[in-house]
Amino acid sequence: MTARKKSVLGAVALCLSLLLGGCSLPGTSFADYDVSGYFQALFDSCYKGENEDYMAVAGTNEAGAQQNNVTTVENAAVNFCNTYGLSPSDSQLGQLEEVMRQAFLSASYVVKDEEKVESGYYLEVEIDPIVNFQNLEDTISQLREEAEQEATQANSSSREESSADEESGDGYDYGYDDGYGDSQDTTEEDVSSSALEEDTEPVAANTLFVDKVIAYCQGQLNALQHSGTAVTISLDIRQTSEGELQLDTNQLDTIDRTVLPFHS
Repeated sequence: MTARKKSVLGAVALCLSLLLGGCSLPGTSFADYDVSGYFQALFDSCYKGENEDYMAVAGTNEAGAQQNNVTTVENAAVNFCNTYGLSPSDSQLGQLEEVMRQAFLSASYVVKDEEKVESGYYLEVEIDPIVNFQNLEDTISQLREEAEQEATQANSSSREESSADEESGDGYDYGYDDGYGDSQDTTEEDVSSSALEEDTEPVAANTLFVDKVIAYCQGQLNALQHSGTAVTISLDIRQTSEGELQLDTNQLDTIDRTVLPFHS
């Protein structure tokens, strides 16, 4: 994968760290602060791109709020590639990100009321996972095998056609006068061979494979399914002596991977 793809996870972690790791949240009385409302707004922004409430509670603009969705989508696309061993081009990664963006629009979650505890706040989030992209190892393996077979067949056919064209050359002179009395000789075989070199490129099995996976995932968007069984994730939100709220970003990553899981 490219350097940009490898850096996405780090960028997401940094973004969330700046958001919750030591930055003061709005409000002066943290004992009365609506923590559940904040996280409801955050998740709506991350998964559905609904930013109005988040902009209000976080005191940010549309561009700042939309970055929640951008980084969540990028993170999911990279996790998908890492899980199933994909090495997409930048263009293909962009298509996978769009798949994840569309899937997250169907995210199902309920943020429960927070509980004030000695260390800060305790909060539960109930999630009904989207299961279409989970445990696809067998499907991915089949698509990879199909891509390799199709690429081998296509490249073999191209070589056979090239060989046949070379053998069919009749050797006739298609010369022309260049105006200086010299004839420029070009045989039919030369023309055919040159055209093949310019127009025929090997079919890349990996490119074909990733295209097949993308097409499969795009098809899943038409029939997204949830597990029907709620999964509860607990958030341990610490409050510092200065009143700042802090959250381990691994907890948010767990929620992301539960909303749209790839492993069982």
